Amino acid sequence: MTGALIQAGFELINIPYARQEEFNVALDELFRTDDGTKLISFLTTCTLVDKR
Repeated sequence: MTGALIQAGFELINIPYARQEEFNVALDELFRTDDGTKLISFLTTCTLVDKR
């Protein structure tokens, strides 16, 4: 699946171990409220694309 997403032009995402708790909280909120805003905001800070 990951390869298919990369081939389709999606950016790589790496969730650092040090930020795992932040990811889990955002994921929990998604399941509790059916609102992925916090999770998507978090994931956009984890892309591996050079943002210069």
